[in-house]
Amino acid sequence: MPSTHERPRYIGRVLKRPSHPRVAIALLVFVHAIAVGGATSWATDAGAAAAPSKVTLTWLGQSCFVLATAAGTRVVIDPIPKGIGYELPVGLRADVVTISHEHFDHNNAGLVAGHPRVLRGLTADKKGWTKVNEKVKDIAIRTVGVYHDDKQGAERGLNTVFIFEVAGLRIAHLGDLGHLLDDKQLSAIGSVDVVLVPVGGGFTIDADRATRVIDQLRPRLVVVPMHYRTTVSTISQLAPLDEFLVGKANVRRPPGNVLPLTTVKSRPAAEVVVMGYK
Repeated sequence: MPSTHERPRYIGRVLKRPSHPRVAIALLVFVHAIAVGGATSWATDAGAAAAPSKVTLTWLGQSCFVLATAAGTRVVIDPIPKGIGYELPVGLRADVVTISHEHFDHNNAGLVAGHPRVLRGLTADKKGWTKVNEKVKDIAIRTVGVYHDDKQGAERGLNTVFIFEVAGLRIAHLGDLGHLLDDKQLSAIGSVDVVLVPVGGGFTIDADRATRVIDQLRPRLVVVPMHYRTTVSTISQLAPLDEFLVGKANVRRPPGNVLPLTTVKSRPAAEVVVMGYK
């Protein structure tokens, strides 16, 4: 379809040779209508056609989320096990399970009933990254290899960032990131709208480095902290959330553990959304 600014120019050329004065007047009125309101109408229609479907994130605790789309596609990210304090859902189903690395609090694929596809970020020997770049229904999923520590994996091994693209949104789950990102990693991740970032330290980046990683990535819409100590968490090495929130003005605490995501609302800076785990 021609763009909104192409159509008036075409009509203007027709007006140079009107077949009848009334035709010329009618065309002038039509052109004026386009100039005043027609372009807006086309933009609105295009915007409506491109408007994102409803996408939701549900936090189940630790680093485990369910990403769901209006089309019914579901991804379970870093499924949690029993014994770390969080209540496990019964009958959880999904099309795909993604696992950032093979530590017990991130790789419980058995949490998901049925036979979902399991996309693992690491190779079977845990010495390399699996390159994921594919489309599952309406969600594009790709990976970027990073480390679980700041010594290139010498202490805690490898980790994977999973990036999900759906309905005009790019959502990055950082797994158990253990370091600041270098230029190559930042370029591979690219621009993002939503970042799920570990902030509890101990085994990952701490509150200060998490803030610096957010400054590196500059997400457009939302930051969701994860992998920190809550009132039910049994992993004592994790720090609570408070330190990460210090100095952050744009913080929201919606009720419950489900967060709707949309590209419609723009913000001068990404807001930090503190989700519940139930």
